[in-house]
Amino acid sequence: MALTTHVIRADWHEFREALQRIRQVVFIEEQEVPRDLEWDGEDETSHHFLALNEAGQYIGCARLMANSQIGRMAVLIAQRGNGIGAQLLDAALDHARELGFRETFLHAQTYAIGFYQKAGFVSFGDEFSEAGIAHQAMRLVFPLDFDPPEGIEDAEPNVRYQPVRETLTQPGPQTAAFDDLTTTREHLLKTISAAKRRVLIMSPLLDSVLFDDPELVEALSALARSAQRVEIRILIFDSKLIVQRGHGIVELARRLEEKVKIRRVEQNFNPKTSQFVSADLDGYWLLPNHEVYEGVSDLADPVTTKRLNEVFATLWAKNQMDPELRLLRI
Repeated sequence: MALTTHVIRADWHEFREALQRIRQVVFIEEQEVPRDLEWDGEDETSHHFLALNEAGQYIGCARLMANSQIGRMAVLIAQRGNGIGAQLLDAALDHARELGFRETFLHAQTYAIGFYQKAGFVSFGDEFSEAGIAHQAMRLVFPLDFDPPEGIEDAEPNVRYQPVRETLTQPGPQTAAFDDLTTTREHLLKTISAAKRRVLIMSPLLDSVLFDDPELVEALSALARSAQRVEIRILIFDSKLIVQRGHGIVELARRLEEKVKIRRVEQNFNPKTSQFVSADLDGYWLLPNHEVYEGVSDLADPVTTKRLNEVFATLWAKNQMDPELRLLRI
C-alpha cells in the first residue's frame, strides 16, 4: 500500500540536496543525461516542487522556470504509477497561474505525451532530440485573464455539479487545434452539437461572427427542446452591443427562457480574455484570446472541461441578469 504523498514548494537553497539527489538518480544515472545539460544554471531563478510521503521521504520533483517552462519532472522508480507525477504537475500549474502566466509549456519525452494531454497540454512543432531522447514541445493556455477560482463553493445551492467520470469514452483526449475563422466555427458547432444535457458559453461580447449564426442557433434550439432537463447558460461581459445589433441567441433566450439563460459578468476584460464553450462533462472549445480565431477543442477531455466548468460555475453564482437584457424580457 502506497504511503500518502503531498507536494510542497521547495526553495532551491533550502532543498537543493534533495532536489539534486532525485534528479541525479532519474536523469543522470537512469536516463544517462549528461551532467552539464542537467545542471544548466537555471535552478537559482526557478520555482521548485518536491513530493514527499508521510514517512518524510523525498520521492519526486519538478521545476517551473521564469519563462513559464515546466521541466525536470522526476519520480523515483519505486514510486511511479501512484499519481505522484500528476500531483507535481498540478502544483506547478497552480503556481504558474498564481504568478500570472498566460500559458506554460514543456518538452515532454514522447512516451509521456498522453500524460500531459490529460492535463490539457497540446503538442506543437515537430519531435526533436534533447539529451539523446525524443521529445515533443507542448503548451497549455490558461482559459481566463483573471484569477481562477479555488472551487465552486459559492455556486447556487440548488445546482448539482456531477463529478467528472474517471474514464474517458475514448482512449485519450482528441485535441484539435484551429487557426482560422472557418475551422474555428466548425469546431464550435461540433462542440455544441455534441452536447446532450448542458452547454456553457462564456464569450465577452457573444461574438456575432461566431455565435449569431443560424445553424449554431438552431443547434442550441434543438438541444433546448430535446429533453426536459437541458441547461444552456451564457456569460457575457458587455450587453450594450448585443442589444443594439440584435442577436439570434438573445432571441432564443427570450423564447426559451426556462432553458436558455444569460448573465453579465461584473468584471473588466481585455483583448486577451478568453472565450470558451463546454459541452456536458467531456467536451470543450477554447479561444485563449477572444479577439483571435485561434484555439483548441476536444470532445473527450474531462480534465480541461472540468476546469472550465468550475470557472463558469463560480462566475455564474456571483453575477446576475443584466438590466439591458431584461428590456428584451429575457
